[in-house]
Amino acid sequence: MAVTFILFFCVAVIFSMLGLGGGVFYVPLLLQIGLPFHEAAAVSVCIMIIMSVTATAVYNSNKLIDWKIVIFMGPCAIIGALIGGLNSVIFSETILEILFGIMMLISALLMLKTPKEINQPKPKKIGFIESKMTGITYFINLWLGVPLFFLAGFIASLLGIGGGFAKVPIMTFIFRVPSKVAVATSSALIVLTASAAAAGHFAAGNLNLKLVAVLGAAVFAGGYLGSHISAKADKKFINAALAIIMFAVSAWMFYRAYI
Repeated sequence: MAVTFILFFCVAVIFSMLGLGGGVFYVPLLLQIGLPFHEAAAVSVCIMIIMSVTATAVYNSNKLIDWKIVIFMGPCAIIGALIGGLNSVIFSETILEILFGIMMLISALLMLKTPKEINQPKPKKIGFIESKMTGITYFINLWLGVPLFFLAGFIASLLGIGGGFAKVPIMTFIFRVPSKVAVATSSALIVLTASAAAAGHFAAGNLNLKLVAVLGAAVFAGGYLGSHISAKADKKFINAALAIIMFAVSAWMFYRAYI
């Protein structure tokens, strides 16, 4: 358990720096120590709440969270996460492992891309909300954002991950949100979606509260440290390193599904 505690602390440090929940590694680690997939997913979303609350508090103090995105997109992700958590037990472990592998592959590819941070012209169509953070003006596309955030919440809840793998790219590549703001806002959104997912998993009877308490302490400390050092980190190097690891995790999940 001591080794697991240290591993979860390290994962929390790294992923809180990127606005990701860490479930992409929490779930495989929990599977490796013998938990069934549904229980691993439930524990993962619970400890992500702890880590993300810690990171969100730090990011908010630095005024990096776009609360417009949280207000407009948060409810969509919450509904998706609640539905995903409630219905997680109807999917077999093999299906969930294959889906997890696919999500990791997509995440790894997105990690290697760098979005441009420039002021965006005002769209002429309705359904766009203007926002400005860190000197960059951008527009929240409700037509794409609502269904995409719902889907991100649903899939994230099923797999026991925070959904940052989808939320950060949606914000940076579709809304053109500055990277630091997307990372910070993703942490706030993960608090909401992970809470909804945890409620769904609890109702489905998947939770191991003792394990949540032990590993929660590790991710609390890791999330606090990671969010503090985020501004000084070389994001390109971290993204590249994580992409390589995610490719490996994806391959491992496909292997588990087919052995």
